[in-house]
Amino acid sequence: MIKKCILAAICCLPLSLMAQKGFTIKGKIGTLSAPAKAYLSYNKDGVKVTDSTAIDNGNFSFKGLLSNPVLADLMVKHSAATGSNDDNKEYLQFYLENSAITISSQDSLWRSVVKGSVTNDDDNALRMVQKPYRKIADSIMKVYNAWTPQQRKDTLLTKPLGKIMSASQVGYDSVNRFFMNSHLNSYISLRIFQEVELAYNFNPDTAAARFARFPLTLRNSYTGKKLAGMIETGKKTNTGMMAMDFTETDTTGKSVKLSDFRGKYVLVDFWASWCKPCRAENPNMLAAYNKYKSKNFTILGVSLDDTKGRRAWLGAVKQDGLPWTQVSELNGFQAKSAVLYGVTAIPTNFLVDPSGKIIARNLRGEDLDKKLATLLAM
Repeated sequence: MIKKCILAAICCLPLSLMAQKGFTIKGKIGTLSAPAKAYLSYNKDGVKVTDSTAIDNGNFSFKGLLSNPVLADLMVKHSAATGSNDDNKEYLQFYLENSAITISSQDSLWRSVVKGSVTNDDDNALRMVQKPYRKIADSIMKVYNAWTPQQRKDTLLTKPLGKIMSASQVGYDSVNRFFMNSHLNSYISLRIFQEVELAYNFNPDTAAARFARFPLTLRNSYTGKKLAGMIETGKKTNTGMMAMDFTETDTTGKSVKLSDFRGKYVLVDFWASWCKPCRAENPNMLAAYNKYKSKNFTILGVSLDDTKGRRAWLGAVKQDGLPWTQVSELNGFQAKSAVLYGVTAIPTNFLVDPSGKIIARNLRGEDLDKKLATLLAM
């Protein structure tokens, strides 16, 4: 009876009281006033939201409602002048969530302090433990970028630097995992999960088990559902799975299916003309192609260039001397084949056997040659 009375009372409450409160932002940046304006932008469930408001004596405010925390961009424009003059604009990036948030500074936006967002606090805490490793990486890249092209090819120089970078990466990954495991209720940990557990060539079964440790609220968030989708796609493209068929047009406009290559070993290579690592790998693939093309092996190149990049794509094929079949939807990473195979970075490749089964992923250089030598030994 008591439960019924409570439920009845809840039903009588106005929807505004029953609904989530949403977020409020109260800003105070010096003594800025009109024509100065503040602009807020963020993605809500995949849709970009933008808002703006006038600034009066440094004060401005925003309100809204989110389904989960998001990374937001705040810009303060000092005058109504148009153009890309950075002296007229200041920027701040922070995590926005359904809470009362304050952003304050005595003079400029970039020196402001953000309070009231637990997610933003978590992000700051993570950055602090990452800082020593980021510093090492920045120092190494500063040295590398100062070298001449000839020096960058000198293994006596690059190997020691690579070892330091690798050791730093191990430490960086370690603090990320520790933070994630000790903050499973934090939205920031979803970002770490994607970076660490869904990295290049990840194991989808291991990722699924670790993803299940997050609370249901995070797994059901917009980002959580995207990560779950990446894991499921990873399972479908894992070794031992049948390669999913797709159709794209080749350089002459002819439709080509992956299944057209059934009966051969085929390396499905996702690349693009603008991708430097892809172009650097092309000579290795060309060597493998020439070595094994008479032994039931071929390559299917899938370009992720866009519509404007058609000429660049065809030019790269010619310049790199790639004799195998090349196809492209000319729709970048939104190409159906790229979405189907969960390709979010290139170069990415899948080795498919004559029965249409995926038997290896992301083979590079010597690894590709060794794998093909084992498979095609006569």
